[in-house]
Amino acid sequence: MASAGEPPERIYYTLDEALTLLAALEDARDALIESGHLAVVASVESEVRLLSRKLGFEDPEGGPDGR
Repeated sequence: MASAGEPPERIYYTLDEALTLLAALEDARDALIESGHLAVVASVESEVRLLSRKLGFEDPEGGPDGR
């Protein structure tokens, strides 16, 4: 259990919450790619891939280079 003022060690999402978060991250990634913000895209892409794998999906469309 986390002490006062510290974040919890783990958090849990329902499947619907996780899918909603994944969709939002994918939309953000796509918007950042289109706007040319490569460094931010790399960070978001990493999180999208991690969440996708944890949900049991294969890597998102486009492969590791985001295309």
